[in-house]
Amino acid sequence: MYKTLKTGIILPRGEKPVEVHHGGLNGYSLAGLGIGGVIGAGFFLGSGLAVRQAGPSVSLAFLIGGLIMMQVLGAMTSVNVNRLEHGSFRVYVEEFLGSYAGFLIGWAVFISSILGVGSEAIAMGVFAHYWLPHIPLPVFAMTFMVIIILLNAMNMQNFGRIESGMAAVKVLALIAFIVLGGYALMTHGFYAKSNPFTVQGFFPKGAPGLLQSMLVVIFSFSGISALAMASTEVSKPKVDIPKAAKLMTFGSIGLYVLSMLVLVAISSWNTVSTSKSPFVHAFNVIGMNWAASGLNVIVLLAAFSVMAASYYASIQLIVSLSVAKKGPRLFLQHSRRGFYRNAWLAVAAGTLIIVGMSFLLPSTLYNYLVSASSYFTFLNWTLNIVTYLIWLKKRRENETFKSNLIWGRPGAYSTIAAILVLFIMSLRVHDFLMGFYAAFSFIAVISIAYFIWSRRQPKPIQH
Repeated sequence: MYKTLKTGIILPRGEKPVEVHHGGLNGYSLAGLGIGGVIGAGFFLGSGLAVRQAGPSVSLAFLIGGLIMMQVLGAMTSVNVNRLEHGSFRVYVEEFLGSYAGFLIGWAVFISSILGVGSEAIAMGVFAHYWLPHIPLPVFAMTFMVIIILLNAMNMQNFGRIESGMAAVKVLALIAFIVLGGYALMTHGFYAKSNPFTVQGFFPKGAPGLLQSMLVVIFSFSGISALAMASTEVSKPKVDIPKAAKLMTFGSIGLYVLSMLVLVAISSWNTVSTSKSPFVHAFNVIGMNWAASGLNVIVLLAAFSVMAASYYASIQLIVSLSVAKKGPRLFLQHSRRGFYRNAWLAVAAGTLIIVGMSFLLPSTLYNYLVSASSYFTFLNWTLNIVTYLIWLKKRRENETFKSNLIWGRPGAYSTIAAILVLFIMSLRVHDFLMGFYAAFSFIAVISIAYFIWSRRQPKPIQH
């Protein structure tokens, strides 16, 4: 009835696929894709927001965030290995939680993807602004956005391969920061004005500051869906997916926590901001301006590749929703070479509107985008955990695999409780509250659209 693509898009029979699926990834390459999806410009720039909220305890926040992420990834892996399907999390959510939940999560992930592309464009503007401070940041952001849109008009599917290469570059950049920063600390001691590892120095804003920083921390881990989306490409799912999940979990947690410990030992937490990357700022503090410029180049290139791949993924998302009859059919129209023009235009319009807002809100838009995306991540993770709990009750006899990343039902319930606490605490931060209003508005629009969509669906014939 359908033909499947490597991208996860499902086409009606008779349509010519752009690329045929061949499973060729192993556990290590899948883990590399996963880590590349997690570590983005959002961490290289957005972590500055978390540092401002929590101070040096941000390193503990990333450890806690990593444990929450581990539970979610374990839940997703458990269901995915037993019921490996294209569309992964959206398909499972709909199967176990119903049509509305599937509709909601599908469009929420799409909107979150659009917001993510916009935040990457603004981050690129910040990185470029480091060298050319006289040019307004929104001009850079809009220029980069237009370039990405035009490149995607060329139907450049190979950006996935470029992103895989840049994933390794981003990991190496973080390792270099940890090594060079650690060496500077061993030879010169703390650069921060006060010892960040006393009780008072570690928790300058107490437990509330730590909890309020977690929204940005969760944003830094939100890319774990990349592993789920690519899991249908592996050669041996029952071996490679669990291996990749473990490597991705402990690799990303280790890199995040170690880099944050080095960062807060070098830079006084109250000097960090999102006017430039906190890692670039740290290299400037220890006098390694050459390293600061080099890192800025790396994160700029990495952000560019992430943007290109994310834009293409956004097109795939909206097409796959339309294939599943949860979106307008006009997004299914494509050329002979597989270019989905209407989907491309829809993503272009959304990203240009988001980035265009930077001309009106140059100093706060990035904060709003990060927080709004994070609330969508809260929703996504919660629905995946609930799906896992229902799957445990309804699983078939042959569905015996359970990931040891998640601590069973106690881990699942604890994760939901933790997300609820972090959600409540985040609302005490003004910029995050604005992001919540935006996310809530989008969810309301999606819900209204579902109501209209469901009324137009043909009712099943009664026998």
